This record gives sequence, structure tokens and C-alpha cells, in this order.
Amino acid sequence: MGQHLRYVTICGIPVQATSSLSRKKINKLVCDVIRSWNWEGRQLGRIDLIRDGQWVHVYSYEQPTIHIVPADITTKDFLVPPQCSTLICTRF
Repeated sequence: MGQHLRYVTICGIPVQATSSLSRKKINKLVCDVIRSWNWEGRQLGRIDLIRDGQWVHVYSYEQPTIHIVPADITTKDFLVPPQCSTLICTRF
């Protein structure tokens, strides 16, 4: 049987939490995660808090970033290092 989830937004961050967690506990955990991410200079996108007995699993997700590149770039403008599967643009 699945757990019921509560959906809230705290400081502009969407949060999904197990309904058995109090609002005070959710706020504390979210504030700790936000503080940690701000310290690292990362953009927080979403937080999931899932209670498992006496433990709470905290899942934090980075906000996706969008890069705009010129439409006329061709595949010869990209370089793929052998250890990576991601294309890296070499022309700006």
C-alpha cells in the first residue's frame, strides 16, 4: 500500500512529502537542503521527502538549465571526448 503525499511550495521550491511528516519537520528539512544547495552555488529545482519508519529519505533535484545555441551549428562544430557521451560545442 502506497503512502499518501503532500504537495507544498516552500521558498519557491516544489516539495513532495509523506503526509505523516509534520509541516514543521518539512520546513526544517527543506530549509537545511536550501541552505546546503545555496552554499554549493547550485540551483535547487525540487525536493522529495519520503518517510521510511524512523528515517526520512531526502531527494533533491537540480533545476534544469537551458542553453541557447545558434541554429546553424552543424555536427562538425561539436567535439565528443572518448570518455563522454555528451556533445560539447567548440564554436560560439
